Amino acid sequence: MYDGKQVLRLETKYKAKDLYNIGIEMNERKGTGNYDKERSKFNVNYVSLNERNLYQEVKQTLKNRNIDYLNKPSTNLLNGVTFTSGNEFFESLGMKFVNSDRVYKTGNKKGQIIKTPVINSDKDIPQAVTYFFDSCMDFLKEQVGEENILLAQIHYDEDTPHLQAYFLPIVNEVNRKCYVRDDKGNVVKEEVKNKLGNTTIVPKLLRDDKGKIVYEKVKGNFLNNDQFWKDRGGKNSYAKMQDSFNKFINARGFKLDRGNIGSNKEHLTKLEFQIEENKAELEELNKEKENTLKIIENSKNSLIKANKEINKEVLNPKKNIVGYNSNDVQKIIDYSKNLEQINILQQSEIETKDITINKLSMENESFKNNEDIKRKNNIIKEQKDTIKEQKKEINRLSDLVDILNSNIDNLKEKFEIEIDKWKKRFKKLCNAIDKLLGRKPNEYVEDYEDLADSINYGYYSKNKENKKDKDDFYIGM
Repeated sequence: MYDGKQVLRLETKYKAKDLYNIGIEMNERKGTGNYDKERSKFNVNYVSLNERNLYQEVKQTLKNRNIDYLNKPSTNLLNGVTFTSGNEFFESLGMKFVNSDRVYKTGNKKGQIIKTPVINSDKDIPQAVTYFFDSCMDFLKEQVGEENILLAQIHYDEDTPHLQAYFLPIVNEVNRKCYVRDDKGNVVKEEVKNKLGNTTIVPKLLRDDKGKIVYEKVKGNFLNNDQFWKDRGGKNSYAKMQDSFNKFINARGFKLDRGNIGSNKEHLTKLEFQIEENKAELEELNKEKENTLKIIENSKNSLIKANKEINKEVLNPKKNIVGYNSNDVQKIIDYSKNLEQINILQQSEIETKDITINKLSMENESFKNNEDIKRKNNIIKEQKDTIKEQKKEINRLSDLVDILNSNIDNLKEKFEIEIDKWKKRFKKLCNAIDKLLGRKPNEYVEDYEDLADSINYGYYSKNKENKKDKDDFYIGM
């Protein structure tokens, strides 16, 4: 039974322009991780820099060891490797974890709560965990040569403990192209047309009778990334290293699952993982925004409906007879209008989130294509800050929607109570009038409105004793 899955991630194309930010992340803990600075002091240095920064460390090492390399911006100077596993593996080794307030946005653990290590002292790091990383370091030394590892650290200050290291891809033999030479040993040159159709002078390649370029083996010390991985299996080199690591680490007494044997699938780098997480968070944010818009729209419709009911049942001039105070009614009208204005303003605010989200999406797309790591780190930080602010804004809007709905319900309830109260008063008043006039109660409210009109305009007076006048009145009813 396995205690977890092995994770061995490789990045093989670090160039000169990438080295500064790698050093900043490793030594100053600034980059794409979720760093807990309280735990940074428990990080372990296997190999530290001797120079001021990683770029100078690489250059000085190549010089001191007289290593031959192609000094171009496109040259792959360093490789990076990460060894780790899931939290369940470290828990099986005795390390404690606690739930954070974040969840995974992508991958097999999508939706699950992210756990972080509980480390308050060196005693919280089990000896078994230390031995695991020591074993990973031993494996790396065997694979790439201890002298080629320039920087290696265990990081306990991120979500998952891991060993992160950087090494030079050094080989002792390379295949070099052969060129045609004249009788004096000088390289023969020839005219060729490039892709743009321009003619240039270049050394003439030596080819065999089948037209293939001839190579020669040269021994020495070379920094050559392509040859380094060709020597380890070429396209299958990554899978072979996974197989070798699984045998090595399990021979040390651990129980890690290799995964699909022979698979050449590469794990996401930390930066690529962060991009995917941000992308998923943006999609989730879009959904939250759409739901909030729907809630606001429904609340607005409810408010409009409530206002119509108010206008119909309460604010009809004929209904003023039931006893509403005109000032109170006007206050209720103004209050409901203010609520509607707030609703409209909030809807306008949230619609502006489209602009921000589109901006984030465009930056994320640029993020994937831009090779400047420093800019990528800045964009990730901006995305995190923007997402955090948008979450606060959506929460605030949701609270306002709840208040709005609550106010609408309270408003309707108040009107219903008032209407019921005045209906009862009106009915009591009508019964008193019927008793006073000695007649049966009439069925329709309009009959009492006509009676009120006749009283207000002098069509009927209780002082008149003439029966005909009364009969005329009843005929009018």
